[in-house]
Amino acid sequence: MLFNTFIGLKLKKLITQLAIFFIVIIIFFLLIQNKNNKLNTKIENVEIIYEKNEFNNELVKKRVKQAAPTLKINVKPGDTLEKILKKIGFENQEIFEVIKETKKKFDPKNLIIGKEITIKYENKEKNNKSINSIFIPLEFNKNFYLEKIDENFVAEITSKKTQKRLVKKKGVISDSLYLSGLRAGVDKKAISEMIAIFSFSVDFQRDVWRNDNFEILYEEEFIKYNKANKNLGKILFANLELQSLGSLKLYRFESDKGKIEYFDENGKSAKKLLMKTPIDGARLSSGFGMRKHPIRGYMKKHQGVDFAAPTGTPIYAAGDGIIEMKQRYKGYGKYIRIRHANGFKTAYAHMSKFNKTPGGRVKQGSIIGYVGSTGNSTGPHLHYEVLKNNIRINPQKLKLPSGRKLKGDELQRFIETKNLIYRKLDNLGVY
Repeated sequence: MLFNTFIGLKLKKLITQLAIFFIVIIIFFLLIQNKNNKLNTKIENVEIIYEKNEFNNELVKKRVKQAAPTLKINVKPGDTLEKILKKIGFENQEIFEVIKETKKKFDPKNLIIGKEITIKYENKEKNNKSINSIFIPLEFNKNFYLEKIDENFVAEITSKKTQKRLVKKKGVISDSLYLSGLRAGVDKKAISEMIAIFSFSVDFQRDVWRNDNFEILYEEEFIKYNKANKNLGKILFANLELQSLGSLKLYRFESDKGKIEYFDENGKSAKKLLMKTPIDGARLSSGFGMRKHPIRGYMKKHQGVDFAAPTGTPIYAAGDGIIEMKQRYKGYGKYIRIRHANGFKTAYAHMSKFNKTPGGRVKQGSIIGYVGSTGNSTGPHLHYEVLKNNIRINPQKLKLPSGRKLKGDELQRFIETKNLIYRKLDNLGVY
């Protein structure tokens, strides 16, 4: 009954206070111990460069490399890795070793024009430079990296995981197919390729009208977890619903010889000897026939057609062939003439500059030059001519034989491919 007395109550209160005090002390020490453990963990993760009057030489080398002078070079036409390194002033022996190691992973001559190469180096005695590392972007998900380790160069190609998806887009043409496609969310490269696919059968200056419709199905590859970094894959299907020509549907198909072409619903190739127009998004400014000469003022026969377009707009080879003239030529300014099969030739005038065409042989759709206003010209435009047996004819009235027609087993494979594309078009999972 002691705790029921006055003294007992006082003693009970004192014991309670002491118990609380000791509990607080224990908790405090536990917290301090936990904090020390975390601090020790952090210290273990710290890279100590200087301790006990000595340097950590490996870390010093690492920091020197990270802080090395950096050069960023944009690849230009004709550039190779060897040319770039020589231009910067690296020693020939070092360049030899770099190229030798690089060749184990990829061809150092195959640099992508417009890509940015990053080179880190260190300055040595007598103003000599020594390479520390080289970074070269390759495909959209692959990069080349070379680094000097213990005086030897080591190269590797790194890649990021990618995913593929199908993209289906459709829309109404309000001005040009290109601009309307962009507004509908079609990839820039995809809409350009779509124009090229239809360029054999559609005159984009006259055949495409306001309120015509388009549809496209294509593959897209993108970096996993980063859909903004993407790359155009195969265009599987394209459709134009034109008031002037009706419905034009084209399907991607790989022939028995491994050649990729586009065919209509009946298995007839869309490709012909010549494209109808060798330029995208241009305005027909002058047709074929008699007209008042824009500079001399008198009536004269216009032996080609003119397409008004901004300076620098790409000009495409209308067909496979061999360049037989590439120079400044009379009033034509910068001029190219290409010889094709079956006695056809095409000519392109008033260019601002030529594109490089090795060997003089060109493929249909390849860029041969750029719109300009050289020679007798009142403004930037392309003057385009078609010659048959050296006689100039109207390109807009040119009728070329249809492309080849699939037969037998090849036709059956095409029908299966076409049906597969239709199933993909109907798939609600398509993006």
